Amino acid sequence: MKRLLFFIPAIASLLMPISCSDQLDINTNPLSASKADPNAVLPFVIVQYSNRKTTELGTRMHDVYQFFSNTFNSPKTGGNTAGGFLSGNYWGMLYNQALSNLTLVESDARAAGATNNNVTAIALILKALAFFDATSCWENIPFTQALNASAFPQPEFDSQEVVLNGLVDMLDEAITLIDNTPATGTFNVSQGDLIYGGNMANWKRYANSLKIRILMMIRNRDTSVDSKIITALSQPVVETNGQVAMLRYSGTAGNVNAWKLIVTAFGTGSNETTNYFGPSPVIRELLEGDPRLQLYCIDGTNGGYEAQPIGVFPNNTKARYSDNLIRGSLPDVWMLPAEITLYRAELAAKGVLAGDVNALYRLGVTQTLEFWGQTIPGALQTLTQAQITNFVTSLTDLNTLTPAEQVQRIGEQQYLETFWRPIEGWNHVRRTKIPDIQAAPGSDIATMLKRLQWSPTEVAANPNNPVQPSTDLPMWFEN
Repeated sequence: MKRLLFFIPAIASLLMPISCSDQLDINTNPLSASKADPNAVLPFVIVQYSNRKTTELGTRMHDVYQFFSNTFNSPKTGGNTAGGFLSGNYWGMLYNQALSNLTLVESDARAAGATNNNVTAIALILKALAFFDATSCWENIPFTQALNASAFPQPEFDSQEVVLNGLVDMLDEAITLIDNTPATGTFNVSQGDLIYGGNMANWKRYANSLKIRILMMIRNRDTSVDSKIITALSQPVVETNGQVAMLRYSGTAGNVNAWKLIVTAFGTGSNETTNYFGPSPVIRELLEGDPRLQLYCIDGTNGGYEAQPIGVFPNNTKARYSDNLIRGSLPDVWMLPAEITLYRAELAAKGVLAGDVNALYRLGVTQTLEFWGQTIPGALQTLTQAQITNFVTSLTDLNTLTPAEQVQRIGEQQYLETFWRPIEGWNHVRRTKIPDIQAAPGSDIATMLKRLQWSPTEVAANPNNPVQPSTDLPMWFEN
């Protein structure tokens, strides 16, 4: 846990050389940073967050909730792979590279006053995202005492309930800061803001949407937050594909999505010939007749986009994920409008929210298809509006189904909507149990992996680190 005790200066990652050019030149003297220029530090934080999420969680965990049939060094069976390098590397990124640097940015921005409200708000939103990832992976984490080494050299761990509710408060503060930002004279953060280019209206939408995501997890255990969810849904949210929160990659040298780097470093440069990553039978079945199947996959020589069983890598006779998906210019997506639309559909099906369940369901599917088939930057393959309309029209009318059947259909589309986003996919399956993902073949745990374990280094460094729970023990938010 020593990683929590110091503000580590931002230095370029040596593991995966993804960068955003000279924007990552953080400090003149990187060993004695005293100020945090947002236009230097924010790009570092955003890129390293995207990098580690892809390399550690993406490539190692997509078979846990069965976006993949198999992957390398997966923790899906529990055991040692649920801790060690995966756990230590991602934990270190969140606390050292992200949260510590964001705290410096936040501190300087608060000291500068209202003209830097936009910077403070962005720092708070990104901190909420990092803490959210941490509690999603480990449940109980240092939160209220984290990142304050002078007062708490050995920080205690907070419960997931405390963390999630604290993140809602953090996002509320960020939204208030955005609302109170002066109309003129504000700090120009457009260079450092790689997500929205300084557009604070979009940051407010993202903050509110992230808050809804968190509240939906809390709701799984505590439905008293329904009023907060309804209020949040009445506020600006990410509601069009022009407002998507994502980190764009150009695909040129030094600005490449890590999926492409991995396939290039260890394979042919194309997953279609390297045959590392392919769909599992679960996602393959859900994509039957769906135009996304041809956007995501290349057919095998046997025909029919046949998927390999869980635990088996694809080969050229089976479906593999295509170069349209695993490419240097693939953006790292943080929030799509379809996520919020499908939450509305879910809540309407459960009687919490007024609305036409079938219309919301179809809108959510349409938004997902339009993003992946039309709006997404750098696509090698697209969908026509007729293809999208014809597919959505063919979907079962949810108004003819029971509420339980409606929730099942909506949950399946929520699962597909989280595609390629490791935290969101894992959280969705744990929250809803849709699809019903069982323990992986050969597992030494009784269920699908429920959590990561802390690395031995973290356990040894802080005596307040809790006893390691079993990796098949459900987290607080699971119902």
